[in-house]
Amino acid sequence: MNGFVEPKPHLVQPNPGGDDDPLGESVLDPARPWLRVFEPRDTRLIIGRHQDPERELRCAAAQEDGVPIHRRVSGGGAVVLAPGMVVVSARLRADGDLGPDHWFARLNAALIPAVASVGAMTPATQGHGDLAISGADGVARKILGASLRQSARLVVYLGVLLVDDAVPLMERYLAAPSRQPAYRAGRGHRDFCGHLGCHGVTVAGLIASVDAHCRARLAAWAGDG
Repeated sequence: MNGFVEPKPHLVQPNPGGDDDPLGESVLDPARPWLRVFEPRDTRLIIGRHQDPERELRCAAAQEDGVPIHRRVSGGGAVVLAPGMVVVSARLRADGDLGPDHWFARLNAALIPAVASVGAMTPATQGHGDLAISGADGVARKILGASLRQSARLVVYLGVLLVDDAVPLMERYLAAPSRQPAYRAGRGHRDFCGHLGCHGVTVAGLIASVDAHCRARLAAWAGDG
């Protein structure tokens, strides 16, 4: 990570990497495919590049349960990765001096129809690259969070879509976030987060749809190293 030295190695483990890299960061390797869409095999906790795990996570619970903690190469907030979610990671060529909001919009232009094609709802962009759906009460609830890492040549996107109800895991392992989007409005995990499974979406169906839509809409910017 460009010489980054982990300040809390007693808590945060290196990404194990490999063909089945659990964070989706294998797209950083120019020898590997530019796009990965997959379901996590197990539960892991991920913090943003500059976050303090003891501020963002319930570390004692993670250690008690043997849940690994990793640090992302990109920014963004702390998340749980677990089965029942869909991780989207992409390596794209930088396009001039376009900033993060442009890239979030470009990714969401692929992800919104991908979700809509397998569920009876169309999510909308909220906050800084999130996707949310509104229930009968009209309140927006998050179903995707994302982060970016940009360089002069490449943009790496990491996003997580919630299919199963992940709130019990969030309540056990995530503290109230140190930074919150305005649309969260101070809500706890249960009131803030939705999930696509309650709309009939399956992990397998969503993976296939997201993969197809991303390849169709983003291939022109596929990173080549």
